[in-house]
Amino acid sequence: MAINQFITYILPKKAIEMKFGEIPNQLEIKHSEWEKFWEKYTETDNEDLEPEFEDARTTNWWKEIEVNLVELEKQIDKIITRASWTDDTIWKSEKAEFDHDVSLGLNKTNEFIDEFMFRTDLTDTTLNFLNSMLDICKENDWILMDRNGNLCKPNISDLAQLIKGSDADRFLRNLSKFFDELSNKK
Repeated sequence: MAINQFITYILPKKAIEMKFGEIPNQLEIKHSEWEKFWEKYTETDNEDLEPEFEDARTTNWWKEIEVNLVELEKQIDKIITRASWTDDTIWKSEKAEFDHDVSLGLNKTNEFIDEFMFRTDLTDTTLNFLNSMLDICKENDWILMDRNGNLCKPNISDLAQLIKGSDADRFLRNLSKFFDELSNKK
């Protein structure tokens, strides 16, 4: 992932409301558990390895949500091209000026969405890609989540609040300060 990309997870609003009775501001992300998982994943080189913990990213939000996957893929195809290196549901702006991508992970039997996310290149001031992805979310009553579990409505102003202060935002605003902060963490 490029440091100038902001990762955004797409979640069905209905499933979150069913679980919590409302839309909270934030869902739990178990960062330390994810670190352990990725260490184990790279050590074992096992593509079928699944996390053994539950948080906002491992919860099957989409299992009970009806989505026309063929139609959704067609909508995404209109926004961004499919990645040339896979026949999976991954889209990537490989030869474009900006580095955007979309990933639509399906469960093992392709019955429902496992994980749906996109990464926005924050150097793209046209906002074409971002607005198109937000439109899909609005049309389907989906919400957005950042990598820390913060939730927002699918609109530019709410998403901008999540982006503000992110690593990508800090990197683009002040490159040298970002690297100073990064080196101080170690």
